[in-house]
Amino acid sequence: MQTKDPKKDRGEQAENARKDAAIINRWLSEQRGKRAYRAAPKAGYAVSKIMRPLSAKFGAGKSGLTDHWEDIVGQRFARISRPVRFQGGRHGRTLLISAPGPAAALIMAAGSGIIDRANSYLGPGYIQHIKLVQTSMRDGQLSGARAKKTKDLTPAQKDELQSSLENVNDPDLKKALEKLGRHAISRST
Repeated sequence: MQTKDPKKDRGEQAENARKDAAIINRWLSEQRGKRAYRAAPKAGYAVSKIMRPLSAKFGAGKSGLTDHWEDIVGQRFARISRPVRFQGGRHGRTLLISAPGPAAALIMAAGSGIIDRANSYLGPGYIQHIKLVQTSMRDGQLSGARAKKTKDLTPAQKDELQSSLENVNDPDLKKALEKLGRHAISRST
């Protein structure tokens, strides 16, 4: 009987293991494609996942109210008032509204309707009270409600305006001057 040398036996095993590893690595390199890299998700998508549930729970806040302010208080009050901020906590928020002196009293009188319409945008029971902060009246703030409508120009007036602007080469300047001229002529007649 022939006995095998254990050192030789281990050497053959190691050689066979190296050959097997080389075969496996070659097979894997042929079977594997390039590793697929995914781009990082967009920040807006990640933020929206967080903000959507919070917005549903706590409401749109002042920005949602500002976007729909004219629908809530009406066109007349929207020109002269603005929502400032919310005061209070979860139970009974107060909406702070900025308005000039005389208009503040009118807005306060329409308070319950404003609260109802604001709550339709922000969620039921979001606002319990309104509080008005009287501000000074800016020039022309109330005159917008009483401003005269401009009349259309007659064909003769249009022709006269166009002929006076023929020498102006810059199109932006010409457009601005034409707008100014239309306004001035319509107000003077």
